[in-house]
Amino acid sequence: MSAAAPAAPADPSDEAPAPKDMARLLVIAVIVGVVGAIGATAFLYVVHELQHVAFSSLPEALGIDGAPWWWAGIMLLIGATIVLIAQRLPGHTGASPLTGFHFDNPLVIVPGILLAALGTLIFGIALGPEAPLIVLGSALGVLLLRRTRNEQAIKAGGFLGGTAAIGAIFGNPFITAFMILEFAAFGVAPSSLILPVLVALGASYLVQIGLWSIPGVGVHGLSLPDLPAYDSIHPGDLVVAAGVAIVAGIVTVTARELALRYEGLATSRPAVAVYATALLTTLGVLVAVEGFGATYDEVLFSGQTGMPQLIAETSLGLVVVVLLVKLVAYAAALGGGFRGGPIFPATFLGVGVAVAGSLIFDGESVSALAAAGIAAGAAAMIKLPATSALLGLLLISGAGVAIAPFAILGAVVGLIVRLIAEQKLEGGRGDATPAPH
Repeated sequence: MSAAAPAAPADPSDEAPAPKDMARLLVIAVIVGVVGAIGATAFLYVVHELQHVAFSSLPEALGIDGAPWWWAGIMLLIGATIVLIAQRLPGHTGASPLTGFHFDNPLVIVPGILLAALGTLIFGIALGPEAPLIVLGSALGVLLLRRTRNEQAIKAGGFLGGTAAIGAIFGNPFITAFMILEFAAFGVAPSSLILPVLVALGASYLVQIGLWSIPGVGVHGLSLPDLPAYDSIHPGDLVVAAGVAIVAGIVTVTARELALRYEGLATSRPAVAVYATALLTTLGVLVAVEGFGATYDEVLFSGQTGMPQLIAETSLGLVVVVLLVKLVAYAAALGGGFRGGPIFPATFLGVGVAVAGSLIFDGESVSALAAAGIAAGAAAMIKLPATSALLGLLLISGAGVAIAPFAILGAVVGLIVRLIAEQKLEGGRGDATPAPH
């Protein structure tokens, strides 16, 4: 979600629509919101089920006990091969995850992007599902409205479909709403779509929770379970949290810079890049899982399901190894030609720094530090401080309301670290205001 100055979805225009046009747009938002949520839920279901087949059902059926490291390597290589096949389709799987969220991909390249995303997400590459969900939701919105032959309505449908789809993964419509508000504040999304976006997100959430006797498709739980309660803020905790946020921001910016450098290999030699990423990630599994006792969820995938396990770790050495392995796997995935979202792996890095901090400074609340680390990692990657703070707050909300200042602190510090890094690293090479393209 970070890239070179993105173009806003220039049409529809930012001028306030007439009341009749707004009413029509709100109806479109409801329809597109429902369709986008259904499409996103189906995509996530397919990914989840095939992940289970790849890493559990299939090795069990073959009599392989516990899916050893070499099995993970085979799955990663299969995913890399699928991505290479997708690159032969029209559009060559679209733009890199380093270039932002894209709401306006031509329909002809969407199959290639989604196939590459399936190869990425199912087989364990360290990226999240948010960017492919936007592509899918946007494509569905465009398909619904393409017969209108109204270019503004079609672009609005794509934007609304993308926001409705990404809302399905966050489990809370207000994270996506904050994201769009920040896009509008940066001037890269039309403020005239804020109200329709809220309606689309509301319709998307209704699909998830259900209506009357019609059951919903299920809400993705965002809050991490079994967190230690944090009810009273101590000044020393804020100092340590600021340190955690600085380190989390540096770690995330380092992953991004490595990805930018690695992307040159992916551009010139795509097959080498994708297979090298698979092999690097396999090596990480061998070191962290076989050597130190980490779990697959802490090394592979987006990190979303691995956060509770990471927070529960009590070995500083294991946490540091997981953090380093995830950093390398994440950077290689971002720059190596795979397709997925950057948010959840960045938050995982923030959690890793927070857990390490709580183990180094014995007695510091891991919950408070995790809120700061999550927000800092997200802000350093996507440059949306309000969205990042809300993400840190909601993920750690089970610990109590006192963690809110830590999430805000983390987001502010993470963004500052990113801005400083942009000035020092070759004049902000690869810089971009995170925004829809």
